[in-house]
Amino acid sequence: MGKKEHEALLLILIIALLAALDYRVLPLLLGADCYLYFFKPLIWLGLTVYVWSRPLQRFKGKLKLYNYILMWSTICAIIYICFYFGAGFIDGIGLSPYTKKWQGIILNLVSLGSVLAMMEYVRNYVLNLVKKKYFLLFALFTVFIFLAYRLNLRLFLSIQSWQQAVQYAGEYLLPELMTNALLTYFVYLGGAFPAIIYILLISLPQWLVPYLPDLKWITKAFIGIILPLIFIITVRQAYQYKARKIKLRELEEYNPKTWIAASVLSILLIWFAVGVFHVFPTVILTGSMEPVLSPGDVAIMLRCDLKDIKIGDVIQYWTGEYFIVHRVIAIDESGFFQTKGDNNSAPDAKLVSPEQIRGKMIASVPQLGKLTIFLNAKRKVPAPEPEF
Repeated sequence: MGKKEHEALLLILIIALLAALDYRVLPLLLGADCYLYFFKPLIWLGLTVYVWSRPLQRFKGKLKLYNYILMWSTICAIIYICFYFGAGFIDGIGLSPYTKKWQGIILNLVSLGSVLAMMEYVRNYVLNLVKKKYFLLFALFTVFIFLAYRLNLRLFLSIQSWQQAVQYAGEYLLPELMTNALLTYFVYLGGAFPAIIYILLISLPQWLVPYLPDLKWITKAFIGIILPLIFIITVRQAYQYKARKIKLRELEEYNPKTWIAASVLSILLIWFAVGVFHVFPTVILTGSMEPVLSPGDVAIMLRCDLKDIKIGDVIQYWTGEYFIVHRVIAIDESGFFQTKGDNNSAPDAKLVSPEQIRGKMIASVPQLGKLTIFLNAKRKVPAPEPEF
């Protein structure tokens, strides 16, 4: 690597440091509002001024297609906004958490909007400063550093279970990752302004519109992951065809359906993991159901009618603190269930009410949940005495 790559790496390290300080240090030291609306824009303004003072770095795409990329970034942003508000008619509409006063709207536009724009200006300088052979490496660096900078780390550090981890990944981590990947691709093709147009357009509604879609996290995951992926594939095809890098026949042979199908499948797997469907998994943490279920096994549960639960079925129920997976050994006249772990010497102390039951086991996968046990041990999360 040469001097340019070292300069780009230094800027990436500065942004990484800012991401670390952005979590608690600077907001606590300067005050949350003062930092957010004054010092944070000032910090990025300093980086932008430095970048502006340096020699201009041209983007890697064809100059004659610059306006074409600007058009596509605008189209993608409009499509995203349409899907975002369209989903609101399904999940519901709620009040915007941002101020409705015109002074506050202007403050958000100037402070928060300027930070988003300056971040893309700096991203453009870093990526187009390096030689083309190093672009992919530095693109990965910037995607993950900008990802860390924009993520809600407080929520990340509050994760206590694998279900929360999956929800965090679906609602925040993966959508932000895909957005950063799309912005990086726009920077590669057309420099800072296509990326600035996209990020500002999709961000404007939250500052300007008093009523916003109140989306479920699952919907946010689907829109936030699938749409940027489709945008990357579509813009790539359109650009390559326009630049005549591939022939029309080759373009028709290039089929993005495989990538889209893989992404949809990934979303469905996330939904399955957190129990959106009638069939869902749960990880076994203790040995109270051995030898049928051992620690690290994954039990596949089915939501079902209470009348379908018979003596001998293995059920999952909620105690108020954690889930338990035990076998039904008796059902009384009032519809309450007596349960017992196969490896326990005595039945559970309390009867299980119908409201506590989440589902019954229909299958199991040995040792698939070992990672969950490992993560719980690393966080020193105590496993409950009953079965989880």
